[in-house]
Amino acid sequence: MVSFGGFAQVYQVSLEEKSKAIELTNQAIEMVKAEMIEDAFNLLVEAIAIDSTNRNSYLQLYRVGMNDSTRVDKVIAILQKSKKLFQQDDEICYYLGEMYNHKGEVKRAMYEYSMAIAYSKLNGEDFHLVHRYYFNRANICLGKNMISTAVLDYTYALNLKPTYGAAYANRGICLFKMGEKDAACKDWKQAVKLGISQSEEYVKRNCKTETTK
Repeated sequence: MVSFGGFAQVYQVSLEEKSKAIELTNQAIEMVKAEMIEDAFNLLVEAIAIDSTNRNSYLQLYRVGMNDSTRVDKVIAILQKSKKLFQQDDEICYYLGEMYNHKGEVKRAMYEYSMAIAYSKLNGEDFHLVHRYYFNRANICLGKNMISTAVLDYTYALNLKPTYGAAYANRGICLFKMGEKDAACKDWKQAVKLGISQSEEYVKRNCKTETTK
């Protein structure tokens, strides 16, 4: 028998059950690639029922949910339960934030992004998705006109990923709203350099361009 230790509980899962859950999860991954979303969903639910400690099953279930809006609520319910098993898991919180955001439930999305950020402080900010925790929370703040808070999150995202063009573009919008036109133009120009073509229009309309004599 193999033991999985959580903070409050210990789960006993046989090697046979673990192997079966991994097999079902791998099959589900292939079905997602083949756009067989319903079958993938059913396999992942079965995998979790067999071995609730297989974290990858939950991560793949998120991908299924984002490909099928009719299953979002069911996936959210399962991922919420998984947080009791995988405590302080910033990635799972982030995925929940994404799903709530997808549904337009921005208050819940912001809560999950904030939890992801808090846990990333404990787990390490070198994980490849952490900059998106800040970026997506900043986007919600921008939408709610919480401009100064959004600037802080965009800036933190850029500290983690200095080549994040979208963060420059959106921080530029915030700075412009704050009346910091020169700083906004600097961000938009940097965004253009990093491939964000939408920022070109902001530069044309709001920023001085150099002219040659």
